[in-house]
Amino acid sequence: MKSIAPDLRNYETFSLYDFLKEKNNFEISSSVNEVFFEKQTYIYQPPFNGNYVYEIISGSVKLGGYSDKGEEYIYDVLSKGDFFGNFMYLNGQFAEFSKAIVDVELRLYELSFFKMEVKKYPVSAEWFFSYLTKRWYLTEKKLCKVNDSCVLGKLNFLEEVYQTNFMDARGKIYNVYNLLTQKDKGDLVGATRQTIASALKSKLL
Repeated sequence: MKSIAPDLRNYETFSLYDFLKEKNNFEISSSVNEVFFEKQTYIYQPPFNGNYVYEIISGSVKLGGYSDKGEEYIYDVLSKGDFFGNFMYLNGQFAEFSKAIVDVELRLYELSFFKMEVKKYPVSAEWFFSYLTKRWYLTEKKLCKVNDSCVLGKLNFLEEVYQTNFMDARGKIYNVYNLLTQKDKGDLVGATRQTIASALKSKLL
């Protein structure tokens, strides 16, 4: 049967897992596993060099790094359908941590299998390029907001990006924006926790 290319205007409807199962006659269990992580659990931390690409089935995950003082900061928050992990393209410079915000269920793809299979088919390759472009675009928008002098404008931007609901691995509904701490919000738009707190207080007045 001829594959139908995903509608890249709404690529979220494309399921890589279902696509690969079909292409491999449903025999991918040796290369793909599903794992549960409790909330506030680290999925990985430096110098961990995991050999997986992670897909979020349910829940939400923070991605971040460490300052020169060893303090954590975050730069992205991901939810259902998002992919993350060390793709081994940074020549050993990968120093990211990932942490479950709530109870999460993840799908773990062996790295070599993921890279080989995604590149093998034009449909999956085009989907992955589209997905990476979307992540890149959102990162650029967040970087632009770092230079915005209006803190309330920064907060409104974060609310626009992260005002989405999702279900955790136990079936409970959460809102991404509401789960972000003041420090998280500051990390994402280049502001201090105190500045964010003051802006939030004035927003309520």
